[in-house]
Amino acid sequence: MRLPTLRQLQYFMAVADTLSFSRAAETCHITQPSLSLALNELEDLLGEKLFHRGTRKIELSEVGKDLIPLARSIIEQSENLVRMATRHRAPLTAQLSLGIIPTIAPYLLPHLLPALQSSYPSLDLQLKEDITSRQLDALKAGQIDVVLMALPFDTPQMEQMMLWKEPFFLARTGDQKSATAEVTLDDLKNETILLLDDGHCLRDHILSACRLAASSANRKTLGATSLQTLIQMVQNGYGSTLLPAMAIDPHQMPKGITIQRFTNPQPTRQIGLVWRKDDPRVAEFRLLGEFIAKTRH
Repeated sequence: MRLPTLRQLQYFMAVADTLSFSRAAETCHITQPSLSLALNELEDLLGEKLFHRGTRKIELSEVGKDLIPLARSIIEQSENLVRMATRHRAPLTAQLSLGIIPTIAPYLLPHLLPALQSSYPSLDLQLKEDITSRQLDALKAGQIDVVLMALPFDTPQMEQMMLWKEPFFLARTGDQKSATAEVTLDDLKNETILLLDDGHCLRDHILSACRLAASSANRKTLGATSLQTLIQMVQNGYGSTLLPAMAIDPHQMPKGITIQRFTNPQPTRQIGLVWRKDDPRVAEFRLLGEFIAKTRH
């Protein structure tokens, strides 16, 4: 019996994930004709069409849809075979792809990357910065190994490692010297709160931690995709926002912004690592998590 090759299954999954031969070929680092030829050979072997190829779009056939879970599982098990064979190597010496969200990356990486380079010089670290939902999609598809993100977040079929809790602070227009020592969550009722665009988990964490209503008249969702943009909006009097502790550097904060601490219990988010439950590198991921927590300042 002729069997599909692993590479054919990888090409099939790349097209299934993107519904684009050109993007799939780019992802797989091959030419589009080579990818199309491999998929034609796979369809001939199976005796079924996997895709409906239209002039404007590509759709999975019913057979193609049925084969996705099994094809993904075969690819993942093959990858795990290789990973399991390398478990006896020194930890954090092989390639590792780390996803990290935009509200963590610019504040943590300046501390983390030099420390990793010093302690684990043989680690081939591949970084991917993106919002949480796309990170988890990439993790599920096996495109990245582990994600450093903010929790809580629903991550079925994933394993989580909590690293630390991080408090939020209120950033508002004003002179830091004239700020009161602390604020309460009730004080937010009198503030116009600026939030990141939909899709950023920080927005949801702020709404939840501070018991805010997303549709309230004094909440403004911006097209902003970075905390630096929110800080500029606050500086120019458009409203106030909440910042995680790692984003607050007294030496970098623009003039005209007041940073205030909340009274206990402070609103917080949790920082943690997430990976696939069936990944055999659990010990290595936990070592990485412990290292991140130790070197985050």
